[in-house]
Amino acid sequence: MVKKSVRVVIVEDHEPTAYLVGRAFRVRNSNVEWDLCFAKDGEEALDCLFLRDQHASARLPEIILLDWNLPKISGLEVLRTLKTSDDLKTIPVFVFSASEADIDVQRAYESHANGYIPKPADLGQLSAVIEAVETFWVNTVRLHQLPKHRLLRDQAIPKSPSIPPPGIPE
Repeated sequence: MVKKSVRVVIVEDHEPTAYLVGRAFRVRNSNVEWDLCFAKDGEEALDCLFLRDQHASARLPEIILLDWNLPKISGLEVLRTLKTSDDLKTIPVFVFSASEADIDVQRAYESHANGYIPKPADLGQLSAVIEAVETFWVNTVRLHQLPKHRLLRDQAIPKSPSIPPPGIPE
């Protein structure tokens, strides 16, 4: 059986958490070959997703796991930027955060996150989350197929966007 290749961008500033997330994907025994790309802050995430700098030849992801509390550019600002891009707004984005504050959950969904996942406490729970993502987002639904590469790097994307959601003051 040929494995399906799925590219996932994981935006996580906490190195041990990034390691565990990567490990949880890699140890899965499934029909998916996970192509993982890691970004350590919001700025690097936007460079990766808009194919800028060292990411110019990368392919776009099918799924994004986005930490909420990031250095340089927040997860909220990254999410808003992605969801206002005609080229990237159809990519499923899951906020993956230690914050369980109602206002963070509300802002994520108002900014068109596809899900808000509280960070699991251990590797077993993390594996269950990844299994659920795979089961639904890879094996059940049909995702919009983006071209392998886009010429996004030449677009003028602000480095520090600030688009408040309707009805919520910044």
